[in-house]
Amino acid sequence: MRARRRRLLAAVPVLAAGGFLVGRALGFWRLRLAVGRLLALLPDAVPTHVRVLPPPDDEYAGTLPHTPAETRERLPECGFSELVRAYFHAYDRDGETVHEVGSFVHRPEGITGDWQVHVRLFPAPDGATEVWAHWEPNPYVAPLAHLRMEGYDPARGERLAAELIDGLR
Repeated sequence: MRARRRRLLAAVPVLAAGGFLVGRALGFWRLRLAVGRLLALLPDAVPTHVRVLPPPDDEYAGTLPHTPAETRERLPECGFSELVRAYFHAYDRDGETVHEVGSFVHRPEGITGDWQVHVRLFPAPDGATEVWAHWEPNPYVAPLAHLRMEGYDPARGERLAAELIDGLR
């Protein structure tokens, strides 16, 4: 049993490195979308941190008149970087599951800053992009506060996303 556990633990860095390389090659959003679709197949009895969750209604920030692909290309120009490690989100639209197709973060004070604006992208029915946003503690600086949602503020996230992203309506 110990030998098996050691092999499993030894495989974790290899799997992480492989996932990183696949994400870099294909786009992290594609990797996250594939994992999210697989996790959505799990029963609801699994713990929250491995389930696909609907985005909270109060995080809806509006739409951009660009496709998700165009939006993913534009967000770095607005000061956002792609976020690989985040919960997976999807919601039901007219009986169909719509998975997020991008997760981005803007940290006004850099990677070691205390706070961040987190935006999620979903394809809109007309080809545009829905944006869902919230303000929260930076998990690299305050992981427990982040998990406890201390200071979580969708209204501030929506406001800051609108200031940072041209065309958000």
